[in-house]
Amino acid sequence: MKKVLVAVSGGIDSIVLLDRLVKQGWDVAVAHVHHGLREASDEEYTFVAHVAASYQVAFHGTRLHFQEGASQAHYRKARYRFFEDVMNEHGYDTLATAHHADDVLETVLIQLHRNVIEVKGIPERRTFGRGTLIRPLLRETKVQLIEYARKNELAWREDATNQEVTYLRNRIRHEIIPRLKQLWPTVVDDVYDTAKQVYAEWDRRYQSCEQWIEANVELGMKAFHVKLDEFNRLSSLERYTVARLLSRRYGVEVNEALEKLRTSQKDTGTYHLSGEWFMMKQKRVLNLVQRSAEASLHPIQIESLPAVVQFGKRTVSLSIEEGREGIPLNEITCPLTIRSLAPGDRMKLNVGTKKVSRILIDEKVERTIRPTLPLLEDASGRILAIVGVRVSDFLDKSDAICLRLMVK
Repeated sequence: MKKVLVAVSGGIDSIVLLDRLVKQGWDVAVAHVHHGLREASDEEYTFVAHVAASYQVAFHGTRLHFQEGASQAHYRKARYRFFEDVMNEHGYDTLATAHHADDVLETVLIQLHRNVIEVKGIPERRTFGRGTLIRPLLRETKVQLIEYARKNELAWREDATNQEVTYLRNRIRHEIIPRLKQLWPTVVDDVYDTAKQVYAEWDRRYQSCEQWIEANVELGMKAFHVKLDEFNRLSSLERYTVARLLSRRYGVEVNEALEKLRTSQKDTGTYHLSGEWFMMKQKRVLNLVQRSAEASLHPIQIESLPAVVQFGKRTVSLSIEEGREGIPLNEITCPLTIRSLAPGDRMKLNVGTKKVSRILIDEKVERTIRPTLPLLEDASGRILAIVGVRVSDFLDKSDAICLRLMVK
């Protein structure tokens, strides 16, 4: 028999769930989280511990400590992290929560309000940590749970904050749903049935798109590549789903970038995602790439010439030759420095100066490699060259002895 950890807040829903599972012979334990937000939380913690003892099942409790003003999302994340930790430590393979059909209706209305694409309510079960999260009461209404609790003379605790309308869910619960039920008495059951069907459709779509990714996307550890023509053949919902799956796999949101690059009229493009992640379009291929950690390369000072230095993965060679090709030595103030790009860098041209960042754009240098390009600077602070891209302009090179640059 599976070992089930039951999340019990002390409210009527979770008390009914615990009573049901115990009476049905499930091997259960109780988990309770004290959020530290209300004075009543101390008494509720003790109450739930006593309830667990009355059923002769194990009790696992914790108190959260957050700074004032922490969001509901922070508390939810910490709560489920505690549940997962308890499951791992004590060998429970299933977590049971007391969500019910009224919660499905609330969730669907919230999803519609937020204009999300996947309006599908709450699943009856899903993967959670190393095990499974189940919701055994999801088909039942709040009215049915209240009737069960009263018939079985169960005791529970009411959370006073559930009556407040500060949060969107509570406003929907107290101000909108009662009116809906008056006009549409079967709304809870009807929305539950529809949401269940829609969830099944999305589940099939995700499975199908997983197969499409395996067949059409070149997957690497820190990159993926997908042909633009293949991606364009998908429907809008399929493209959204593929993007969601790839975002989960790589831990970075790619949906907006994929759509912007896909619909762009330009043959090439780069979209910065976050941190070191970029989406790129080249040769009708969409690529996720991660910028090299070389972005913060340390400057290298060159005291004498000729010289060969290693700058990240590039080997820069500086030699002295007679002729007009290169940088006139009489224009240089030593020592020289090889460094990476810095904000505000400018290079001298025949007429005035130009931002190095603008030069790199004009030369169509990929955005992902710009931070690792070597710049050659002399002691006066003048940028002599973007190595491998552009050399500063010098007016007179007649009979000059010049510095020649090579990069590998």
